[in-house]
Amino acid sequence: MNSSFYNTGFILAGTQSSSGKTLLNAIVLSALKARGIACQPFKTGPDYIDSAYSERYAGKPCYNLDYWMMGNEAIVSIARHKTSHAIGVVEGVMGLFDGVSPESSEGSTYSVAQWLRWPVFLVIPAAKQGRSIRATIRGFVEEAGPGVIHGIILNKVSGPSHAEYLKRAIADLGIPVTGAIPLLPDMDWPERHLGLQASQEWIPTPASRLVEVATQWLDMDQMLDLAAANKPTQPIETPTPFAVQPWGKGKRLAIARDEAFHFYYRGNFDTLEAWGFSWTPFSPLHDRELPAGIDGLILGGGFPELYSEALARNTSMRDSIHHAIQVGLPCYAECGGFMYLTEGIVRSESEVDPMVGIVPGHIHMTDRLQHFGYAEGSFEGTTTGFPGHEFHHSIWDLEEEKANLWTVKKPSRSKARKEGYALPHLHASYMHLYFLSAESIFRKLFGSVPEENRFTTHNSTGRYSNDNRAITHPGKP
Repeated sequence: MNSSFYNTGFILAGTQSSSGKTLLNAIVLSALKARGIACQPFKTGPDYIDSAYSERYAGKPCYNLDYWMMGNEAIVSIARHKTSHAIGVVEGVMGLFDGVSPESSEGSTYSVAQWLRWPVFLVIPAAKQGRSIRATIRGFVEEAGPGVIHGIILNKVSGPSHAEYLKRAIADLGIPVTGAIPLLPDMDWPERHLGLQASQEWIPTPASRLVEVATQWLDMDQMLDLAAANKPTQPIETPTPFAVQPWGKGKRLAIARDEAFHFYYRGNFDTLEAWGFSWTPFSPLHDRELPAGIDGLILGGGFPELYSEALARNTSMRDSIHHAIQVGLPCYAECGGFMYLTEGIVRSESEVDPMVGIVPGHIHMTDRLQHFGYAEGSFEGTTTGFPGHEFHHSIWDLEEEKANLWTVKKPSRSKARKEGYALPHLHASYMHLYFLSAESIFRKLFGSVPEENRFTTHNSTGRYSNDNRAITHPGKP
C-alpha cells in the first residue's frame, strides 16, 4: 500500500439522517479493500448497527468516535493509532452539525472533523434536487468554515443527465463533486426505527457489487488524493489508547454475543482486555448454560424482543443465568441485556415471553423511542456523572416502583428520573456506557470476586454447583 495514506483519512458526512451514508461508506470500504488499500473504519456517535456494516465490508473492527461518551482526547488518540498503517474512513452521524445540543455542534461529526483535521465529503440526497441544491451546499460550507468540506457526493440522482445538471449548477462553488450515485433498486437496504436493520438479520449486498458501483460512480482517486494532501507533515505524538492498569488480570468474563445480543463498542472489548480480563462469548439463544470457570457476566444490548420466543424456550440458559446471578456472580447488563433479565417481554395483551426473572417486572414494547439520546447517570450521594446513551422502543413497567440503580438526566433537560436495577453484584440499566469512561463501575462490580462466587463446575441439573444463599436486595428480607 502507498504509505502516503498512512496517518490520515476522510469523513463521510450527511446533510441529514437517512442521506445514504452507511451504504456509501460500505461502497468506499469495499472499493479500498479491492484496491489492496488497508482501511480502518470509524463511526461517529453512539451507533452499533452501522458499525457492524463497516466491519463486514472493511474486514476489521470498527471503532466509535463519540464525544459525549469518550471526550476529544480519546477520539484523537484512537483515530491516530488505528491509522498508523491504514487510511481512516469515518461514517458520520445524522447531519454534519447534529450533536449533543441544539445550541452548538458539540459532539457532532463536524466536531470530530475539527479534531482530526480530515477532509469531509458531504453526502447529499439529490433525488428531487435542482438548482436549489446550491443553497444547501453554500449553507453547509459557510457554517463549516474554510478548509472543512472538500468534496460533494450526490446520492440517488435520477440518472446521468440529472447528475450533469447538478454538477453544472454548482460548478462555480469551487467544491469538487467526487461522486454521483444513481438510484440503485437492488440496494434499497431495509430500515428499522431510526436507522438500518441490523446486518445480522439479513444478507447485505455483496462487496463485489459495491465495488462495481464505486468504479462507475465514484472518483476514488480524487478522494484519496484529497486525504493524502491533508496528511500532517510531521508525526504527531498522542497518548496510547487504553493505557490502563490491568486490575482484572486472571479473571474471565462471559459475554453474550448472538443474533439477539450484539450491541457492543469495539473499544469496550479493548478496554476489558487492557484491564486484564479474558473473555469468552456465549449465546443466550443457542447455548444450554453459561460457560464454566467465569468470574463475571456481561449482557449487552441488541434486539431480544425479536427473539423473545426463542429466548423463552431456552429454559436451561435462563435457569443457568438466574441461578448464577442469584448466588453472587457479578453481572453487568445494558438495554437488551437489562430487558432479558426481567420477568418477561410482553408481546401482546395475551402473550408474554418469560425471561430470566432477576429484575422484577416486565418489558412492554412501544411504537416510539423512549428517553432517546445522550444521558448521564449518577449514583446517590455522589457528584460524578457517567455519560451514556439510551435507545429503546420499550418501557419497564416497574421503573417508578423498583428503579434503584441511579438517577439519569438528559444533558439538555433539567428533569431526572430513577433508572435501572441494582443488587450488590448487579448493574442492570437501559443506558449504554463507554467502559473506559465508567471504570469505577466495573472496578466495583468485577474488581474483587470472592472465590466462592467463581463458578467452575456444573452439576447434573445443569446449574452451577454453588450452595451460596441468594443475595437479596438491600433493605429487603
